[in-house]
Amino acid sequence: MKRVMVVGILALLVFAAGAKFGVSYFSNVARSDGNEISTGDFDVGISRDGSRYYDDYRLFSFDNMKPGENRTFEFYIKNRGDYQISSIELLFNVTDLENGKMGRTESLVDGTPDTGELSRYLIIKDFRVSTEGRENVLNGYIGKSLRELNSTSLNIFEGSLPENGVVKVSVTVQLSPSAGNDCLTDTSKIGLLITARQ
Repeated sequence: MKRVMVVGILALLVFAAGAKFGVSYFSNVARSDGNEISTGDFDVGISRDGSRYYDDYRLFSFDNMKPGENRTFEFYIKNRGDYQISSIELLFNVTDLENGKMGRTESLVDGTPDTGELSRYLIIKDFRVSTEGRENVLNGYIGKSLRELNSTSLNIFEGSLPENGVVKVSVTVQLSPSAGNDCLTDTSKIGLLITARQ
């Protein structure tokens, strides 16, 4: 019985050794290096005449306006990024200043010597946005004063502005014919904040 057991164990060992040496394993390796995920640039610029675009640029300055007089400023917004723009908003940031010491005619009617009144008399007479040959008149803002529109986001473009696409904005402002001596020598500092969204 011992002998049968020893022979059985030896046979089992030989079978196991043969099984191990008789089986082949193939292997191979594939690699993928340098994979990347990135984003493009989202960028708009402004220009006075459409020739060169800036991130920060003074677009207009009107001096010595008279009651009833109109002035128009135009500017261009360009998509300088890699993505389409679906909407553009414009925000007027208006600060009224007394431009130095009040003159005699102003001091008789101006009860706020530290604050200017000019923006309440600056009325939007025309507001147009053009792109790709289409012009849109923004009637909802026409007839309002810059003071009324101050710090309000104005939706000026909705659609699809492609890479290198340009939007032209034209705004006509009138010094109201009813502007009185209370706004003599006043200045309105007007900042424009243009916000584009994908």
